[in-house]
Amino acid sequence: MEELNDQIIVSEGSPTGATTETKQKKRLFARKYDKFTFENKLRSLPFVLFCVEAAFAATLLGTGFNFLSVCAIVFSMVFALFLLLQAVRGYASIWTIASFIMSDGSLLLYFFIWGAGNAAERFGYTLLFTLIPIALAILVLLMPKLKNLTKQGLIASICAVLMIGVTVFYFLACSFKAKPTVESLKAGHDEYLEQLKAYKNGAKRPNIFFVLMDDMGYADISMFSYLNDAHLLNENIKPTIQTPNIDSIAEDGIFFDNFYASSPVCSPSRFGILTGRYCSRGYLDNVVFPSNVSLSPFGNTRYFNPFQFLNNVDGILGDEITIAEALKSVGYDTALFGKWNLGDYGEYLPTNQGFDYFYGSHYVNDMTPYNFVEERNGEYKEVFSHAEMKDQSITTKRVTDVMNPYLQKQIENYKKDGTPFFSYYCTPWPHAPLFSDVNGNGQGDTTDDTYINCIEEFDAYLGTTLDLLSEVADDSIIIFTSDNGPGREGATGALKGRKNTTFEGGHKVPMLVKVGKNVLANNGNAFKTNDPVSWTNTKGEKVSGYRVTSSYMNIDIFPTLLELMGLPLPTDRVIDGVSMLPALTGELPANAKVLDSEGNYRALYYIKKGTVQSLQMAADIGDTPYDFKYYLNVINENSAFIDQYYKNYLFNLDLDPIEGYNVSKTYSDIALKLKNQLLDFRQELKTNRRGIIK
Repeated sequence: MEELNDQIIVSEGSPTGATTETKQKKRLFARKYDKFTFENKLRSLPFVLFCVEAAFAATLLGTGFNFLSVCAIVFSMVFALFLLLQAVRGYASIWTIASFIMSDGSLLLYFFIWGAGNAAERFGYTLLFTLIPIALAILVLLMPKLKNLTKQGLIASICAVLMIGVTVFYFLACSFKAKPTVESLKAGHDEYLEQLKAYKNGAKRPNIFFVLMDDMGYADISMFSYLNDAHLLNENIKPTIQTPNIDSIAEDGIFFDNFYASSPVCSPSRFGILTGRYCSRGYLDNVVFPSNVSLSPFGNTRYFNPFQFLNNVDGILGDEITIAEALKSVGYDTALFGKWNLGDYGEYLPTNQGFDYFYGSHYVNDMTPYNFVEERNGEYKEVFSHAEMKDQSITTKRVTDVMNPYLQKQIENYKKDGTPFFSYYCTPWPHAPLFSDVNGNGQGDTTDDTYINCIEEFDAYLGTTLDLLSEVADDSIIIFTSDNGPGREGATGALKGRKNTTFEGGHKVPMLVKVGKNVLANNGNAFKTNDPVSWTNTKGEKVSGYRVTSSYMNIDIFPTLLELMGLPLPTDRVIDGVSMLPALTGELPANAKVLDSEGNYRALYYIKKGTVQSLQMAADIGDTPYDFKYYLNVINENSAFIDQYYKNYLFNLDLDPIEGYNVSKTYSDIALKLKNQLLDFRQELKTNRRGIIK
């Protein structure tokens, strides 16, 4: 008896005069060809693809990586298309059908085992969009039972087309949310927050109002304007941007000449602020995109996260300890207003990260969807849709109209029963696209949608909030900074580079702090550095404040606030930041080089997309320490020389803050020392990326 092949004949037509025996053969498995033709080769390919799919499905289910689920849907499309091509040619391979069923079936199992977020999203949609095409595939398997060969081919082709259609729609509508596959710090997280509750009834604690700009340049506030030096020579020269309310934070306050974001893009930098850790510790190496389904043809960016965060990370992990969680554990009322951009479901939501209340957007203002929500206890409702937010000209007003009343209640509660508050105002400005409502018509008049007007309008509204805070100013701390350097517009103060580069212009940001006189009254100290400075503000008034020229980074905010509150640091994980308190109180000179816990000069690492590209670290030349910055191998920022790299470049930032002159040959020993320091940190992130302390 001849061996049977694995092909099902679905249609080869019904030529006139065909014998009953021929028809019967066409309804049965096709016999092997006598010659090894190209057609025979093509018909043996499905078995090979089946073996590849079996290995892929095992990898998908075994590793749980959600980028593989995206690939699995694409494979299902390919198998369905292959089946259609076979049906048109008059046959259908059992192995092709089996490959499709295995691919769709593995997706169903994957989201059942590894899925995260809403149950309907992780399993319901998958059940619907996999079982339907699987049923169609099974229908093709039953085709030989039909005696009419023409119907066999027609029905098989229709089934294949429907399988392709359903799979394509599933690709457009699928939610790629999966459980993270990283080392867990949950036990230490829970233990630490429980430990902090013992401090709840301690000394009276200050209120904190934290303002975070989005893509604001170092020189985008009037007191840091690049025109200030010219103003000293000619009082008729005024800063381009007027920000009297922002500047007022530094009046009788403290400002930093050398303060850095921990990342040149927003999500990783915001991670650093909240946790005191470099973004790589949380596998958060780039901007977080929406995970929610959107069928907008040019706005659906949820496919990005699975491929850029290869461990199923969709935001700030739930086992990270945030400053909001720490403060909430000791009795703070915590709220967040404006932009989040650290995840949009489950553990990533702001109210699952220590905030009692959130009002604003989970996303960036150039993303789709971009909507406004109100959130409590990990549940949120939409208050303005993507369509309603298309005109963003009154965004600052919308946020302020909700934030100020909420803040007023926090102030009243503080005055009534002493409940301190932490309010985190993350404005979406001046991130592009730019909007403002300077003309007051609320219609997004493009004649006033400029970078300058956007910031100045924000400053005016901030003034109303600062007026509210004046009621509790003596018992409060106000912090102002930016998440990274400017994008398309904005001033870096002549620094090299911009957003998304590890040059100074991408990382160096304004930092202003005002601390009420009662905040340190209990221990007889005050916030005054060793470098008092006077200047003329935008109103023409002579004012003064205190300067810090030491280099600090936004990862230092977390340990600074904890030390200020008399709270211990977590002991189960590396905290990369150091406390700035000694500099803020004058215990250290305002220009001191910062030391690490072992008494060595502290290194600041510049990280882009998970790669440590450069570092800043002090080194001695004779008896004098200078801040140096070293680049191992970084692409040129000039697009005309995009094929060239800064290899083994060293800059003396104290003498050359704009990174104009490479001194690696002059100080080859310093270059080598910083290079080894950089490579050691890269190795640390490879061997213990999460910074787990055992």
